[in-house]
Amino acid sequence: MSASESAPRPSDHHIRRLSRFLVWGVSLAAMLQLPVVWWMWLFPVTSDLVTSPVPGNGFGGGDLSWFILPVRLGAAGLASIGALITIYGFYHLRSLFREAARGAYFSGAAVTGFRQFALASLVGALWDPAEHALMGVYLTVANPNVPNALEISLGSGNLGAIGAALVFFLIAFILAEGRKRTEELELIL
Repeated sequence: MSASESAPRPSDHHIRRLSRFLVWGVSLAAMLQLPVVWWMWLFPVTSDLVTSPVPGNGFGGGDLSWFILPVRLGAAGLASIGALITIYGFYHLRSLFREAARGAYFSGAAVTGFRQFALASLVGALWDPAEHALMGVYLTVANPNVPNALEISLGSGNLGAIGAALVFFLIAFILAEGRKRTEELELIL
């Protein structure tokens, strides 16, 4: 146990308490990712998926007799890729919060966890427009009521997510520098 983990300062109590809460919150969010995605695609009427605009206008209105179980499974599988990227990021973010709950803000596991979360955030932000385009192609090819279409879009939300991921990388580098300095201080002491 290092000096930074031994005796918590009074100011550390709320950081540790919030970190313990976030461990549970991120764990719950990670566990719900795939069930929610699969529920939306396997039971689209209950999730209002068929009434909202989708990539490539793949539903095209009219009767949904073409949207059979194999097509739904394919759409759910394609949507699962983004959910798995998110789960990967949440898993590593959880390790950061676990380390912070112990008071080891600059431990190797904390730095690595946040770095992997930043990576997952960037990959997820880049995957989102690709998923949108692929889902549009998939749905329009499967739907006989609409012509095949490829819809490519990169909006301000996508650019904002990419920017946020890059900020996360900056924070990861700051954490790594804090880890290096903490190790140097511990060697001196």
